[in-house]
Amino acid sequence: MADTKQGLIALAGASGFVGSHLRQQLTDDYRFRALTRSPNIVERHGGEANTEWRQCDLYSLPQVTDALCGCDYAFYLVHSMAPSSRLMQGNFEDTDLLLADNFIRAAERAGVKHVIYLSGLLPEQSEATVSPHLRSRREVELVLRSRSVAVTVLRAGVIFGAGGSSFSMIINLVRRLPFMVLPAWASSMTQSIDILNVCQAFRLCLEDASLQGGIYDLGGHEPMTYRDLILKTGDLLGRSVKTVDVPWNCFKLSKHWVALFSGVAPSLVGPLQESLRHNLQARANRLLDALQGSLVSFETSFANAVDANQRPLPNPRSHTQLADKHTIKRARRVRSIQRMPRPMDWTAAMVIDTYGQWLTQRFRGLLRVETQTDGRLRFVIRGLGICLLELTPTPYSKAQDRCAFYISGGRLAKQVDPPGRLEFRIIQPCECVMASIHGYAPTLPWWLYANTQARMHLRVMHAFGRFLASKTK
Repeated sequence: MADTKQGLIALAGASGFVGSHLRQQLTDDYRFRALTRSPNIVERHGGEANTEWRQCDLYSLPQVTDALCGCDYAFYLVHSMAPSSRLMQGNFEDTDLLLADNFIRAAERAGVKHVIYLSGLLPEQSEATVSPHLRSRREVELVLRSRSVAVTVLRAGVIFGAGGSSFSMIINLVRRLPFMVLPAWASSMTQSIDILNVCQAFRLCLEDASLQGGIYDLGGHEPMTYRDLILKTGDLLGRSVKTVDVPWNCFKLSKHWVALFSGVAPSLVGPLQESLRHNLQARANRLLDALQGSLVSFETSFANAVDANQRPLPNPRSHTQLADKHTIKRARRVRSIQRMPRPMDWTAAMVIDTYGQWLTQRFRGLLRVETQTDGRLRFVIRGLGICLLELTPTPYSKAQDRCAFYISGGRLAKQVDPPGRLEFRIIQPCECVMASIHGYAPTLPWWLYANTQARMHLRVMHAFGRFLASKTK
């Protein structure tokens, strides 16, 4: 332990439920550099002892690399279901994949020794039958472990603790609903764990070199069905919960009533709920054996997660969520992420060159893409010479697997700081191309942009994806 004491840990996801508990539990032995995109969080927590708060756009490779420089270790707790821009085009699977690839590239460049990722319990099933949420967790694990940095994966199910959203959701449902219709997924098995034991697992992986680089399931409470979890929670709340089982999953319907009565957004409930159809239990492993003597009971976990009135304690982010939403809305920025097939052995430069040629051909007579001698791309209306967008290469724009451009001009782009970016990236472990726009500020009035240019962009990117797919055959 002497050689790791007071090591500097970069913490991505620092202001959330798990990140807040990790900083609290490990602060006596480690220093933290807490990364967040929110200026409101930096302002609120900026004076904390032993934690350096840094505003950081996790989609920006240079920013993340700079934030990780000097750090010995990194905890990766990021899941991208919350909005990060006023308009977000893309699903959480693609967003999570891109963020993970960005983070591990930055960790490698910055010389981070060890990354620990909190993933989810996974079923023993093929990719085709796994829910999108769990498939995404597996993809993120694959990408994080694809480079030279040592990466340890901790897989957990429902985590009990003060401020945890999953357990708070269950408590609120039991408190507010005297009668529940339980879909088929309520018969699936789950295994929960207390947040203190999760923090212990992180510590053990930091301090025991023999655990480094492994994949470990975490489970502290007895395995039970979600139905039993609900009934046991009802017993501890002193409430008799009447239930009726139905033989269907009813995901679309149950997503909305769970969101309504739990106070959690449907966009978060939906992906999580689809994962409930799987039986998720921790498999035996060395790390779980090391935790056995200190596992917190279900009853104690419950008591620690509620206040004197048996209401769930608030999520650490609840104090800044409203301000963050207002900040995002005022910024009027756009993020768009689409996954595309990668033709055999294509580099990112080949993709961007082909994109310009394809766009010119597809909109012949209307639009052409000009490549300047300095590498700039100009999207010009034919016959009028009006430049709609101008893209300037970033310093990393001609890497084998990444081409990035600043949105530096044109009639359709506001000049903002930091500038928006367009990027094509190859993610080799998944053999795909990620096309993305970050921080773009349109000049059109927002309502007009959202109903015209934004929709056209999405159509164009989907069409280009189909074109790339034709090149893979």
